Amino acid sequence: MNEHLKSNILNFKWPASTPTISLTLDDIEGSHIIDKSKFSKQIHEAFPDIDLSTQDKIYATFDDSLTNAPKIKINLRDKRELRIYHQYLRHRLRSYFYEKGFIVGKNFVRDIQVWVPSIKNNTEHFNLYYKFSFKIHFQKLTDLPELVVAYDGTSKVLTKSVKEIDGTEHIKRCVYGQTTFNYQMPLDTEEQQDFYNSIAFDKAFPLFRLELARALDIPIDAPDKPVNKYQKYVTLINSFANKYLFTDEFKSMFSFAKDEFIDVPLNRTSHIDPRIGLLEFGKDENQNRQTSLVPKMAMNTLNPYRRPPIQNIKFFFVYHTSHKEGIKEFYDKLKNGVQAKKVYFKGIEDYVNIKCETSKDHFIEFTDESNPMPEIIEKLEQLSFDQDNIRYAGFYISPFDKYSPNPEDREIYVKIKELFLNEGIITQVVDYQKMILNIENQYTFQFSLQNMALAIHAKLGGAPWKLAVTDKKELVIGVGAFTNQGENRRYIASAFSFQNNGLFRGFEYFDQGETKLLAGSICKAIRDFTAVAEADKVVIHFYKEMKKEELEPIIRGMNALKLKVPLYILNINKTESQDIIAYDLNWNKKLMPVSGTTIRIDKNQYLLFNNARYPNSQWYSDTEGYPFPIKIKVSSPDKETLEDMDVITELLTQVYQFSRLYWKSLRQQNVPITIKYSEMVAKIAPRFEAPIPDHAKDKLWFL
Repeated sequence: MNEHLKSNILNFKWPASTPTISLTLDDIEGSHIIDKSKFSKQIHEAFPDIDLSTQDKIYATFDDSLTNAPKIKINLRDKRELRIYHQYLRHRLRSYFYEKGFIVGKNFVRDIQVWVPSIKNNTEHFNLYYKFSFKIHFQKLTDLPELVVAYDGTSKVLTKSVKEIDGTEHIKRCVYGQTTFNYQMPLDTEEQQDFYNSIAFDKAFPLFRLELARALDIPIDAPDKPVNKYQKYVTLINSFANKYLFTDEFKSMFSFAKDEFIDVPLNRTSHIDPRIGLLEFGKDENQNRQTSLVPKMAMNTLNPYRRPPIQNIKFFFVYHTSHKEGIKEFYDKLKNGVQAKKVYFKGIEDYVNIKCETSKDHFIEFTDESNPMPEIIEKLEQLSFDQDNIRYAGFYISPFDKYSPNPEDREIYVKIKELFLNEGIITQVVDYQKMILNIENQYTFQFSLQNMALAIHAKLGGAPWKLAVTDKKELVIGVGAFTNQGENRRYIASAFSFQNNGLFRGFEYFDQGETKLLAGSICKAIRDFTAVAEADKVVIHFYKEMKKEELEPIIRGMNALKLKVPLYILNINKTESQDIIAYDLNWNKKLMPVSGTTIRIDKNQYLLFNNARYPNSQWYSDTEGYPFPIKIKVSSPDKETLEDMDVITELLTQVYQFSRLYWKSLRQQNVPITIKYSEMVAKIAPRFEAPIPDHAKDKLWFL
């Protein structure tokens, strides 16, 4: 495989002379906080008459302008002063772009972010900005300082000011001068109140958001068609660097080794054998195992690995009166397949190898489109389901899509899902308008039907495929989260357990604050697993870095079980890593590195590329997308276990494998199901009126 991996990192040289800074105990204008963790020997010596151990912080001006103030020349060989130098460089970066007139702020991980105005993509309703962020590292990927340049997407700033807008409850972030602020910020400190009182509403401009746009009757464009994100990202960071960074003025602060992004060092790169990600499907008529790397291709010719564990499957529909005729056509395509020049979907029975039929006695028709629940509940109570002999699946034909302006309309499908889940019945929501449009283009519609059939098969208890390579006895537990921005709620976490072959075992669901319950659930999963098999190791995939108070009860539980096997925690960034990426210049200008590529970006921290591009394969469809890498940090209570690189490779390989087991769509995912599935439950479960019933905790009803 001939690859040429580049990164979005610029190397700059160590300075010939370090800055001299002035120190003070007082918070004066233009000073910067120096936290006590940065108090070096030199700083202590600068205040011979003061015991700095009693100080949480001091202040510094990043020059020597303060008269009669202690001064130090930063020593880069001192780790604490190196952190001050890092702070100094961030200050210079921020000041440089601020003086150039740009909006300067911070992104969600508090990196410096610069907003560059668009020249040609503005409208009467908003002005568009491209956002770029910076991260400064010292000798992480190379032996030089590093400036990471990331593209953070775009923001639309409304041309109407806060003063001109009624309905301020829809306003969130605003641009004010060269900074941004949260209009709904708490006002519980004097500082916050002073800032709020200083805002001139006619000079504060809200950022575009759907709720605000609907309130102001601003046209909402359809989502952009998927594009190769690597091409856009690389084009933009190169353009930004050439225009704003590779200049004499900027290079007086950051003296670049070369005016180009660096190659990824070869000694930091490795590749997971794609055969490790091989998937096993149903056996052929001669009982031979059948395997494939690409589910999208395999499902056209191979049977699923395991059927749902009941022979009798019946479908019924929940629908508005006006949609009756559309349902007939939809079911005909679902049952019998499409009519197109190239047919990949011949019907759900053929596609997922099951027998099914409709149960017309259970159809539920409602007349009130905006408030259907009373009718549905009344009719459901009159129905009888033979749960002992038949597995039912209900199709809810929704009059509303997920972008409907009324939040109550968007919540109806959640209420229906909960209503039927309590009856032990899985549901599949179908957007009526999208369904009608898709039926007109049957070639395209068949791919939606494929995904729907796949999800229904899994919800009913089937297993479309599993990992083919499973030579370890391991328990893998995933803990994911979802932040509901609309309700201003933090995270909801759920714990999932899987066998090492990737087959689902069950889940529990908790609020983020229920640390002890979460730990108890993890310990229960460990106990249940080890009761029937001796585990080689326990692996937890966690959506963030695990805190001490989250880890300690798990260790106590393992000790109580006398389980003397290693415990590994993998912090998996469920959002795609965009601060550090890599791209392959040797792949037909498409840039995405081959699937299974890993790059060590720091101690026990890695990038992993999960996609459908395999070595020596000529097949690749743009419909597969171009996902960015995920970021993985490996830790363990037993630090010595992390010194074995073979174990680290195994853990990364496991993440790679588990990203191939997503059963809601045929598209390859970049995040493993340990995180993906738990996030999906965390997204919907808080919206239920009652706890998830126990009988639903070993089923994939949420797909």
